[in-house]
Amino acid sequence: MTIQATIVNMSVEEKVGQLFMLAFAGNQLDEARILMQEHLVGGAYISDENVPTAAAARRLCNQLQGFAQATRLGIPLLLGADQEGTWSVMTAESAMGPGNLALGATGDPEQAYAMYRVLARETSAVGLNVILGPAADCNSNPFNSIIGMRAFGEAPELVAAMTAAATRGLQDNGSVAALKHFPGHGDTRLDSHRGLPTVNRSREDLRRIDLRPFAAGIEAGAKIVMTSHIIFSALDPARPATLSPTILKGLLRGELGFEGLVVSDSMNMHSMKRNYAAADAAIQGINAGVDLMMLAEEHYDHDAGQYLANQRALIRAVTGAVEDGRISQARLDEAVGRVLRLKTEAGWTTEPLPATALSVGGQEHRAIELTVARRAISILRDRQRLLPLDAGAPITLVNTTERSAYEVLTKTRGIGPNQAAPAFDVFADAMRAECQQLLVIAAEDFAAAVIPAAGAVIAVSENYTLPGMDFDRSRQVEIVRALYARAGERLLVLALCEPYQLAEYPDVHGFVCAFSFRPCAARAAAEALLGQAEASGKSPVSVPGTEVQV
Repeated sequence: MTIQATIVNMSVEEKVGQLFMLAFAGNQLDEARILMQEHLVGGAYISDENVPTAAAARRLCNQLQGFAQATRLGIPLLLGADQEGTWSVMTAESAMGPGNLALGATGDPEQAYAMYRVLARETSAVGLNVILGPAADCNSNPFNSIIGMRAFGEAPELVAAMTAAATRGLQDNGSVAALKHFPGHGDTRLDSHRGLPTVNRSREDLRRIDLRPFAAGIEAGAKIVMTSHIIFSALDPARPATLSPTILKGLLRGELGFEGLVVSDSMNMHSMKRNYAAADAAIQGINAGVDLMMLAEEHYDHDAGQYLANQRALIRAVTGAVEDGRISQARLDEAVGRVLRLKTEAGWTTEPLPATALSVGGQEHRAIELTVARRAISILRDRQRLLPLDAGAPITLVNTTERSAYEVLTKTRGIGPNQAAPAFDVFADAMRAECQQLLVIAAEDFAAAVIPAAGAVIAVSENYTLPGMDFDRSRQVEIVRALYARAGERLLVLALCEPYQLAEYPDVHGFVCAFSFRPCAARAAAEALLGQAEASGKSPVSVPGTEVQV
């Protein structure tokens, strides 16, 4: 049956169902069955809570596609996940790499292609058919609380090249890319999970900076673009991009010529929920040009017990809007046509995946992610030529993060890093394996600790990009400054995160950055400090007030 024939054969309710990409808590699979079988919901947002392992992912994807297969039309599902390096699924097993900022630090689009090829192979092997990435945002604001390490960098030329390479890496290897967060989340300070940000760049600057990576990704063939819940005052001062026909129809479709599927960022984020009624926002978004409405973030602050009722109410509200003419039949058919075209052209089916060996976290993929992480390590400052360190000499390793801060990493209910082992612990273990005289000091013990009079002192700084919340870094600057007072020229700061904290340490003589908190980055950092691997990376972002400039 052709796409047009399928549309003619669909009821209004079935068409509306295809316009939603909904979510469910990890233990509420029956909710997914109801949504997919009774409402013909077109897709699902899959989090690490749903798929903590590869086996769980394949089992779940087969079950979900089975629900779709049992419907009258048997239309396969779009199953999307934030497997973008910084955020991840199957986190305990998958080779998710060091993340985009580290890829940007390599300066090599071929590394982005290689890493996104791994992401595509691992997710498609378990039935996840869309990666909600890459992030095409230029992170030009050092105080950006939600993009940061999720971006490839600051300079539009670099971000554009990496975005295009990542897009090809995904779509050459069995997945579908979703460029986000259009038209750019890089110049915000407010996290759109918490509120509604405004970007005040001029039209010229938006085109020169923010739009270039999206244009490159579209030219590379990206099949999906995700909207941002941000007001761009120079484009539409009244409405966020998700609700703006000026931005979606005029800019994205018109100027950039995008012909694929437009998906919203989650409509459950506070940028939407605190400013718009759910039904009104969905209706406005569809009329503005959104083809697929995503509702995902019940996992971090919403009541999962009410989620099914809320989803069904929203589907009914949109159906009512079609029936009374607030959404035209032509617009409905246009959106459904794009959803069906993507599914058809991608060759998706509802057939279960065969029970073959899973290529998730295998040796080849681990080698690729470690290679990328090694090439990202950057020596941003080494005034006293401390590097490489002598593994046989005394080395003091100080954690600047209190242990309680790590608790949040696995408590975002599947959205975000989902990393059980802190980067510090991975780094410390790698150093212990090589160093003969290593002293490790916890942040809680620092005040009373005695810093040896000889040998290098390494202070480790971390950060984690969390949805709707911040990682507690409250003691990091205090401890580093106190360490400098005690150790002076022997102090070296290792940033297992973005490099912006360098601005706090004008006197510190050594600063090395991994641009990532992932285990592969922590291991690569240990190798670089000990001279076992070359630290050839360059910072893809500027640090205001320092010598690090892009």
